[in-house]
Amino acid sequence: MRANLPAFSAWETTVRIVVMAWLTALTMTSTVCAQDVVKPLKSEEFRVRYAYAFELLTEVLRRTTPQYGPYVEQAYTDDISVARSHLEAVRGKRINVMISDVGHKELDEGMIPIPFPIDKGLLGYRVALISKRSQAKISGVQTLDQFRALSVGQGALWGDVRVYEYNNVPVKTAETYESLFLMLMHGRFDMFPRGVTEAPGELAAYRARYPDLAIEQHLLIRYAFAQCFYISKSDPRLATRINDGLEQMERDGSFDAFFNRHFARQIAELKLQTRTVIELKNPFLPSWVPYGRKELWFDPAQPQ
Repeated sequence: MRANLPAFSAWETTVRIVVMAWLTALTMTSTVCAQDVVKPLKSEEFRVRYAYAFELLTEVLRRTTPQYGPYVEQAYTDDISVARSHLEAVRGKRINVMISDVGHKELDEGMIPIPFPIDKGLLGYRVALISKRSQAKISGVQTLDQFRALSVGQGALWGDVRVYEYNNVPVKTAETYESLFLMLMHGRFDMFPRGVTEAPGELAAYRARYPDLAIEQHLLIRYAFAQCFYISKSDPRLATRINDGLEQMERDGSFDAFFNRHFARQIAELKLQTRTVIELKNPFLPSWVPYGRKELWFDPAQPQ
């Protein structure tokens, strides 16, 4: 005997359809909301300076998609000062991922630093952008005392400034990154030290505008330093995701492969092993930087 099934009126059927549609929409909305929203600062300056880091960030997010799900990027592209970029990053509304050299108090305390040197510490291996006419003068430098007779240019709020000042190296600063190239070309300082991961790309980007711009061929300035990701404190899940992705890449060897694909040729062309090394002390390295994990750091004695 067949059971009597309840009959639904047309009105009840319509209500059921509407409710099911609403629940489906709610489920889809919840899924979208669960996506990690990644909001890096991608101003024109940052796209040049941090091209490698942005590519690495994309790779880390892609690799962690099976564990953490999809993500959406909402880049902040306005050209803003360093001070304001730090402020916006700490607030976490417009910017929640910051790529920076380590040691900025406002970032170390106001954000979640990822304890992984994404540049393997190459930021502390410095070659300089110069005006071609300065090469002869710089080629005679062999000691730190001789190096102190030169002046270097840096951004006013860059972490390197106090390193040079601590080592009694004359520093001239500018409020904007673009101004440093103009000041260098007008002889306001002798050298614009850049990380070995930065200098070749910056030369390529600015050579057409400044034909006398060149990479200095004699010196290697070295001190403990690194570049890391900082994540907004309002996005701890994203911080965990990025840290996990970097550690996965380090364990399976893909981080070294990624790094070498970007920089092995540049490092070889810069001939770091044959340069005169100027060693500087950096007492400002934050305690969270994993300097004891030797596998994470560049070693010029090791083949790349």
